[in-house]
Amino acid sequence: MYVPGSEELGDAEMRVTILGSGDPWPRKAQASGSLVVEVGNQERDFFLMDLGSGSLMNFSGLHLPVTGTTKVFLSHLHADHIGDIPGLLGSLGKVGRVDPVEIWGGGSDEPELGLAAFVEHMTKALAWDAKSIRGLNLTSGMEAVPHELPYDRTEQVYERNGVTITSFPVIHALNGAVGYKIEYAGLSVVFSGDTRPCRYVVEAAQGADLLIHECFQSPAIVAKMTGLDLEIAERVVKSAHTIPDQAGQVFAMAEPRMAALWHLDLRPGTDHIFAEIGNHHAGPVVASQDLTVYNVTADAVVARQATLDPMAPAIKGPTQAQGELDPPNTPPSWWADALLDV
Repeated sequence: MYVPGSEELGDAEMRVTILGSGDPWPRKAQASGSLVVEVGNQERDFFLMDLGSGSLMNFSGLHLPVTGTTKVFLSHLHADHIGDIPGLLGSLGKVGRVDPVEIWGGGSDEPELGLAAFVEHMTKALAWDAKSIRGLNLTSGMEAVPHELPYDRTEQVYERNGVTITSFPVIHALNGAVGYKIEYAGLSVVFSGDTRPCRYVVEAAQGADLLIHECFQSPAIVAKMTGLDLEIAERVVKSAHTIPDQAGQVFAMAEPRMAALWHLDLRPGTDHIFAEIGNHHAGPVVASQDLTVYNVTADAVVARQATLDPMAPAIKGPTQAQGELDPPNTPPSWWADALLDV
């Protein structure tokens, strides 16, 4: 069991915590898709990968500084992968973060569907929120800076403080979905995002220390759970996702030190999943739950569960932004008559 705040991250170590392991239907047991990758550099950087609904509640108990929530890498723009972005920008910008949030994500052959357009519209949607704190907080912590990535080729997209991140295309729904490879201190973690079986994932994950790959239940089980006709379930699942038998084949091709299943509805159980994967791959595989933690070092990759303080306060760390408060808003004239003298 991992207790956040009780273990110092090693200088040559990575730690990955699953913030959301579920699917588009967020549940208390499984938030929608998200994970955080910590690295042991001097800055103790961490990177949010997707941010589905409910994932921020799991993040809040990890004892990571709210001031560090400035680096977000989105695999794609489905709602179950971005649902907590408004809270990240708006709410966390009120409890200590004053640096802008950088957001990386795929572009599109239709510009209005790319990451830059998403950030533009999200900023407009939060305009009331941002203006409301003028004179009370720096508004810079609610700003978002987009970094739009190629959707059709592999490219290094981040290199700072000893950390390199490479994006690569994946096959999911439309142009614009990507996966990521995070490298630090000779270690590598690969995150597939949502995808059908894809050679770019296999190429990125060759010999990786940890491959976190999406996995949906097989169509027959999805049909039974949802009441969908089997033919429809086949089309829904196989046209956009990877099922256990396919995941096993991907793992056999990539041969990571450890493979982790993610985006998996755990209600039907996992015995059948491991059986299907085992037909192709004999290496270690973990079915991720919310708050599954992977510690990655040169010696081992260790998986366990975290336990959280459900009332943990926001923790502040170093920050870069400097500035003065904006002038406060002028109260509307009708407030004077409506305000109770209590």
